[in-house]
Amino acid sequence: MKVISGLTHIHNLSLALGFFDGIHLGHAVVIKNAVRYAKENGLQSGVILFRSHPREFFTGKKFEHIIEFNDKISMLNKMGVDYVFLLDFDTKIAKMTAADYMENIILPYLRPAAITTGFNHTFGQGGEGTPETLAKYAKDFDFRYFQIPQITAFNHTVSSTVIRNAVKDGDFELVKKLLGYYFYIKSPVIHGRKIGRTINFPTANLIYPENIVGIDIGVYYVYVNLNGNTYRGVMNYGLRPTVDKKDVVPVPEVHLLDFEGNLYGSVIKVSFVSKIRDERPFNSLEELKQQIEKDCEYAKYYPFKKGQKKKSKQPTLRAENTIVHAPDYL
Repeated sequence: MKVISGLTHIHNLSLALGFFDGIHLGHAVVIKNAVRYAKENGLQSGVILFRSHPREFFTGKKFEHIIEFNDKISMLNKMGVDYVFLLDFDTKIAKMTAADYMENIILPYLRPAAITTGFNHTFGQGGEGTPETLAKYAKDFDFRYFQIPQITAFNHTVSSTVIRNAVKDGDFELVKKLLGYYFYIKSPVIHGRKIGRTINFPTANLIYPENIVGIDIGVYYVYVNLNGNTYRGVMNYGLRPTVDKKDVVPVPEVHLLDFEGNLYGSVIKVSFVSKIRDERPFNSLEELKQQIEKDCEYAKYYPFKKGQKKKSKQPTLRAENTIVHAPDYL
């Protein structure tokens, strides 16, 4: 896959258009349709990505993403996309009408053979461009247009908004179902106060990414990926009221089950499986230790082979009354 900063003249592409935050099951259907059409017709596929969400431009506030931008690009590569075009959402693009965007960017630079979008895709100033707009351009400029309808999975609507809300609510079972993979963060292991080791539960202190959707304060069952191996773990994300009454910003710290070694300086991936309980203060470190033992017992109830991910059943996706097969990258 080639990642191109800006636009260049590469014609006859099968394009997938959208912001694709998280690349959830619905996004995957859009992208895989563009890839499929390209392969079936001897073409190449492409995706246009904005480096930042348009909402950041208009509000001046950081947007809470589901995954890091570089991980989004990696997922597109795994899905078989040939080209990714990276654009900055700036004043020039913000002022473009739908016609401007099509006639100054899409048509002259990429001259698509096909475009695939979701049912609610909008573009142009004020979101005036809609699937109906694209259907008209497809007819006038002789390219195929595919509109993917609303996707549901496990009796839930698949959308980034639903997923973000589920993350904030700690419903990681639902998040996994709609994303097709576990919600996760990546962080270097940093030095903490080392209190955990005094009660035989050493923890890795992490930094929660500021551009990723925030989780609720609490204790979580997690999978920790380190150097290609996956371990079960228990993460506390909170203010540590038993050991530090001065914390005002939640701190993520994770205890790895069945692991011994030095993690400092390592970058680990923490995938959230389920919420165990809310964070609460204890009267002593001994009480805290007893509760952590119970948390670890909770984690051990989940069958999991060290260093190997569980293969989950692929979901059946539904678009209105049509069954859509789950993307083969899941």
